[in-house]
Amino acid sequence: MTYLSQFPKSKLKPGAPLCPGLDPKNACAYGPGIEPVGNVVMKKAVFTVETISAGMGEVLVHVEDPAGHREEAKVTANNDTNQTYSVFYIPKVTGMHKVTVLFAGLHINKSPYEVDVGMAQGDSSKATAQGPGLEPSGNIPNKTTYFDVYTAGAGVGEVEVVIMDPAGQKDVVVCQIEDKGNSSYRCTYKPTLEGAHTIYITFAGGQISKSPFAVNIGEACNPSLVRAKGRGLQPKGLRVKETADFRVFTKGAGNGELKVTIKGPKGLEEPCKMKDVGDGVFGFEYYPTTPGTYSITITWGGQHILSSPKEVQIGSEAGPQNVRAWGPGLEIGIMGKSADFVVEAVGDNVETLGFSVEGPSQAKIECDDKGDGSSDVRYWPMESGEYAVHVLCNNEDIQHSPFMAEITAAPNKDYYPDKTEFTVDAKLGGKAPLKILAQ
Repeated sequence: MTYLSQFPKSKLKPGAPLCPGLDPKNACAYGPGIEPVGNVVMKKAVFTVETISAGMGEVLVHVEDPAGHREEAKVTANNDTNQTYSVFYIPKVTGMHKVTVLFAGLHINKSPYEVDVGMAQGDSSKATAQGPGLEPSGNIPNKTTYFDVYTAGAGVGEVEVVIMDPAGQKDVVVCQIEDKGNSSYRCTYKPTLEGAHTIYITFAGGQISKSPFAVNIGEACNPSLVRAKGRGLQPKGLRVKETADFRVFTKGAGNGELKVTIKGPKGLEEPCKMKDVGDGVFGFEYYPTTPGTYSITITWGGQHILSSPKEVQIGSEAGPQNVRAWGPGLEIGIMGKSADFVVEAVGDNVETLGFSVEGPSQAKIECDDKGDGSSDVRYWPMESGEYAVHVLCNNEDIQHSPFMAEITAAPNKDYYPDKTEFTVDAKLGGKAPLKILAQ
């Protein structure tokens, strides 16, 4: 015979004994997930429940946030000798959370636990910044500039900016920060002094990548005032395996970064040596090894200077020379005066000689054949500046042509030097009378 009795509203009488060996108060929990402080939003909060002394039962964990929302935590039995359970939950909001741990339907020792969840700390090393306001040069006083800070993937944190001016003050230049959404922040500031500024950018209390940034506030960058000249920039006449040089003049062009890029016929970047000559002048050298067209790009503050990029045609290697040229007119001269030099045949295969002068003005050229294999050549530059003097043999530039001559304005009055000197070395010339003629 079977009897069935139902008491749906029955309750355990206070003090009544539980199942033999069951005592939830002997179960305990430990771990960072139930510590009063130290847990942050969107990060796993983990802890362990140990039931070895509590008897047999099921572990159940509930987490209630400050708004009263209740979620069940993930509980995994470890099946070890101490009958432990691994528990984790992920808090989604800040504030006081109540963690309830039940064993066999009853609270374990010290349950429920109160856990104050704080704001998650981001990883500042994963935050980056870029923009004109962080460029080493190009920013000027009393003009607003900006940069952007990107924190995507860096977690949660606050972006802060401190700008130190040349006087070492950190509270004079104020930076306005605007949250643009999508984990990006627009930072705007207006420097008032010229000189070196240091910009410190922090996220979640730590310096971001590449912070602090050194920014020099100075004159406005004006690429149109930068000039470049020299043999290495001449469109024709240069040859392989000869050093090609030129200079860039930046004085008066404000603050900017000078960058020179040289690409050979195959489009590959060629090595280029730079030397700071001083007073805003920079010298450059390159050594072409392949004939063809070379492209030379010169930028100041990220912008092309006048006539950049330049194309330079590099010819094949110079062979044995049949002609040589020398004289002051290949190096210097005075505006409106003749610039003289000598061309001499040193070989037997000299068919046609030619001359051309390229520069700020057209220049009249005269050639006086001396009948002994040499010629006196003169030209009249009418404006100051750099002139390229081409000496051609059989329609090709001789070695070292074009020669670069710097022509200056005539002095205000006649110039008569006290003394001028030169030396003639005739040791290898054999025996013959020496004749010197000054014109």
